[in-house]
Amino acid sequence: MGFEQSKELRPNNRGTGLGSGQHEGIGFREVSNGDGTVPATMTAAAAEEIGPSPRTKNPFIIILWALSGVLILGGLLALLNGSLEVSMTQRVSMADILFTFAPQSVFIGVTTVIALMFWHAWRWQRGQG
Repeated sequence: MGFEQSKELRPNNRGTGLGSGQHEGIGFREVSNGDGTVPATMTAAAAEEIGPSPRTKNPFIIILWALSGVLILGGLLALLNGSLEVSMTQRVSMADILFTFAPQSVFIGVTTVIALMFWHAWRWQRGQG
């Protein structure tokens, strides 16, 4: 008999293996060449069946990280470059508006960073358990 199996001994031909139609509703797809090796290239349809990897990046979380950095840095720059003297003029400049809202910007940015850290810890903990 050697290393080759006859057709009678292969599990798919006995009616109990994966190719018998018994497990068609499960959605399982074997990614093997039959000799125990994984194919070097997978088709696009096979990659879609597998789905996204669990480590894919959420674009909204990336945007939140960027937004929190912009809020913190922008608020600090507005506080550092703003004038500390109050003038009683009729015109309000954009620098005055930025200086007025700079502390809130820094607070919202820091709060977003803390919330994102808790979110990442929750996701990490959920993946470990």
